[in-house]
Amino acid sequence: MEPAEALALWDDFPVDRQPRPIVLMSYAIGPGALPMVEDKVSVLHHAAVVSDVELPPGLLEALQPNPAPHWHVDPVRVRSVRRVYPEFRTDRGHRPLPAYRIEFEGVATRRSLEPKFKGSGVRSMLALDPDVEATTWWPAVFDSSYRGGLRGLPPAVLTDGGRTIRLIVHGSPPAYTDVQVSAVLETPIAVLLQIQSTPYDWVEVIPAVAVGRLVTATLTRPLGARVLLQADGIPISVVPG
Repeated sequence: MEPAEALALWDDFPVDRQPRPIVLMSYAIGPGALPMVEDKVSVLHHAAVVSDVELPPGLLEALQPNPAPHWHVDPVRVRSVRRVYPEFRTDRGHRPLPAYRIEFEGVATRRSLEPKFKGSGVRSMLALDPDVEATTWWPAVFDSSYRGGLRGLPPAVLTDGGRTIRLIVHGSPPAYTDVQVSAVLETPIAVLLQIQSTPYDWVEVIPAVAVGRLVTATLTRPLGARVLLQADGIPISVVPG
């Protein structure tokens, strides 16, 4: 993907909206993490859902299998629903967001289909509060199940009044390559960083391992509400220094 194409993915991001839209980079994380409604197959296994418990508007419909079940599965029943505040990863760091924890009875106990929820069976899931969901923004061209980001690495850090970005990226060990920001492309909506890794002249073989490498970029003006992007248009989480 060319840099101009990656930046264009965010052309419709309402950067001037107050409050700033939430750019979710993962679903729930940490101790309160559970599958989201988007992962409902990993919990419900294509079962229909019934409820005697009052649910937020639209939630029961969202829990139904889509497409319709393609094998016979007994329906499951909502046992309880309660308000919770799990932590989510956004492009402006981790933050708790209001959600609903839904517990089911009648769910098969086979292993979850989702690797991050290993175990004998998951009987609960989370649904982001619809009012919060309405304030999120993500380019329609991306698969909504992939929220991106630099997995396993800390967020970028803003210093110098938001003009300097310090970022850890994956790269070869320092003895073998020079890793640096080769270009900073700015628009009124987004900032894209191009990272370049250059082997040193004396290096013949680079080991197949990756380590964290610190790079620095300087912007022409503070990042502000703009989105910080990787070369493929996926956002980078950033926090103030």
